[in-house]
Amino acid sequence: MNDIFIQNSFESFEKSTSMQEFGEVFIEALPKHLESLKMPGRLMKDNFRSPPLHAQVEHVTELQGAMREVLYHPITYDAQSCAEKAFKVFLEREVVDVGVLKFFNGWNEIHKTTSLVSAKVIMRLSADARFVPVGRQENYNHVMAHMHEVAKDDFGLGHEGHDGMYAYMAAAFDASGWEGNRHAVRECCEFSRFLYGMGVAKHKSAMASFEHKNSIMNAMMVSVASELWNGREYNFIAQFIEKKLISIRPSLRSDVKNLRDAKGYVMGHSGEVENKHGLHALAAAQAFGRTVELEFEVGRLKEVMLDYNARVGAAFHSLYEALSE
Repeated sequence: MNDIFIQNSFESFEKSTSMQEFGEVFIEALPKHLESLKMPGRLMKDNFRSPPLHAQVEHVTELQGAMREVLYHPITYDAQSCAEKAFKVFLEREVVDVGVLKFFNGWNEIHKTTSLVSAKVIMRLSADARFVPVGRQENYNHVMAHMHEVAKDDFGLGHEGHDGMYAYMAAAFDASGWEGNRHAVRECCEFSRFLYGMGVAKHKSAMASFEHKNSIMNAMMVSVASELWNGREYNFIAQFIEKKLISIRPSLRSDVKNLRDAKGYVMGHSGEVENKHGLHALAAAQAFGRTVELEFEVGRLKEVMLDYNARVGAAFHSLYEALSE
C-alpha cells in the first residue's frame, strides 16, 4: 500500500488511488499482514526485554473472503462514493464558509471510535480483570494487550501533541469556530451516539452472561470495521492534504514544522497505521472469544462491517450535502 500511496501523493483527484483500490491491496495482502502481526516486547529491567508475541488469528481464508464481500458490496461502494465526493468538494473549497466548518465538526464526530468504543472496551475489560479465573488470565491478558495496540496511537502514548493534531489542521485552514453545537451535523452526531451506545451496551449485565460477553464482542467487531474503513479513508485524503494545505497557505512550503503539524492528523493515520489497529482489534476479538467461550463468527463480523459502512456512508453523505449547500 505504501508504494501506491507514494506514487499517487500529488496526482489529480481523478487519477488518484480510490478507497476501493486501497481496500483491494490490503485484503490481497491480508495473510501476510496477519503473519507479521504481533504484540511488541517490553523492557522489563536493564538489559532485559521480553520478546514480542505473534498474534493468533484463525479463519484467515474465511476472513479474507468476507472482507472481499464487504468491500464489493453496494453498501460499501455507496459509502466510499459519499466519502470521496465529500472530500472532493472540501478540497475544492478556496474559502472557509459554513459548509467547511460543518465538515470539520462532522468529520471530528465520525472519528470517535477509539474513545467511544475501543477505550470503553478497555475500561470494561480492566474492571473485570480481577474476576477472571486463573486458568484464563493469560488469554485475557492477550485481549488487553491487543486492545492497547488498537488505542495507544490515538491516545497519544509516546506521541507528544497528538491530541492537538486535528486542531492544527483546522487552524491551517483558518477554520476556527468549527467546535460546538453551532455547526453540528445531525447525522454525524447520530453516528457518534451509535458508537457510544455500542461501547457501553450491556455493561451492567452479569459478567458471565451471554449479553455481557456478546456486547463486548460486538464492540470489538465495530472497532475492526472502523479501523479498516479508516485505513482506506485516511490513505485516500492523504494523497491531497499537503498540496491543499500549501495552496491555501503558501508559507507552509518553507515551514517544515508547521507543515508537519498541519498535515499530521491525516498523515499520522495513513499508511498501514489504521489497518494494523483493525487487525489488532480482530485478534482481540478472537482471543476474547476463546477466553470466555464465545464463538467468533466471521459471518457476524461481515454483518457488523456492512452496518458500520452504511452508517458512516450516511454521515459522509450529510457532510457532502453540508458542503454543497
